[in-house]
Amino acid sequence: MSTPSTTPPQGKRPALSTTKPTKPVKIAIIAIENNPFFGQVKTGYDAVKPKIEAAGGTVDWINAGTEVTVDSVGDAINAAVADGYDAIAALMPGDGICTYVRKANAEGVLLAAYNGNASCAQSSGALFFHGQDLRAAGMQAGKLMCTATKGLASATKPGVIGVETESFTFQALEERRLGFLDGLKQNCPWVTQSGGGVEYQESTDRVASVTRDYMTSTKNLVGIYVTGGNPQVAAQTVASAGKTSTVKVIGFDFTAENVAQIKAGNMYAAIGQDPYGQSYDTIVWLYNALVDKQKPSPDYFIPTAAVVGTQANITTVSAAT
Repeated sequence: MSTPSTTPPQGKRPALSTTKPTKPVKIAIIAIENNPFFGQVKTGYDAVKPKIEAAGGTVDWINAGTEVTVDSVGDAINAAVADGYDAIAALMPGDGICTYVRKANAEGVLLAAYNGNASCAQSSGALFFHGQDLRAAGMQAGKLMCTATKGLASATKPGVIGVETESFTFQALEERRLGFLDGLKQNCPWVTQSGGGVEYQESTDRVASVTRDYMTSTKNLVGIYVTGGNPQVAAQTVASAGKTSTVKVIGFDFTAENVAQIKAGNMYAAIGQDPYGQSYDTIVWLYNALVDKQKPSPDYFIPTAAVVGTQANITTVSAAT
């Protein structure tokens, strides 16, 4: 039996409860597969799956498509409930997802948020949220951009940042975008966002075209900030234009693609969010909650560790994920 009294330490993998389930336990984890990050999330799932099976349960990876929308994730939640899953881990694209959370709870299904939370998820019955402190990570990215552009912009020479986001309706990415703007304002207010930012959904072609547009049409452009998946495409596009020394790219996750761009000097930094743990830890905690009838933590939010990777340390920090 597992009985945590405090929020579990970041980076420490939880152990499966030794309590024998009274019936077979069936868990689903719902993902959106539109960038290499979710391949890393799946490695945690692949690692925990045989352990759940050895304990007499099952866990399944459910692909809800390529677009992070309330409908795509919500439909997957409904289908998992109908298929008899006892617990579900799901992204929370926005507050509209809480209708589905409440319906799952009404059917006696445990539901946990991972990767992205919604402001109404906890009050709607979600057991916990495991993921990045998104607003803080955005602020950290803003501070990093201030450091990266120190020689390119100043109070007497204002600079502009192109902001690219998968979706303005995906609450997690909005937290990162708004946190980023806060970080700029606090640390280098002379660097500002160009317009209101641009949405690219899952399209890598759109990331490339938006980046090219920023470089050709934005006066005093000193950086590109990508809130979601595929920031490596922005870095590659900047490198192809020969502008890595004047346009700094910052994004998230230590995917192989991002690591290669950081090592090459095309991406200034990325911030990691423990994708392995987002699936592995979340699934273990759901299993334990089912068999022990206890929450994994008294706190709803169980954060992942935020680690910054730059050219100076990317080999070390990416090897640890």
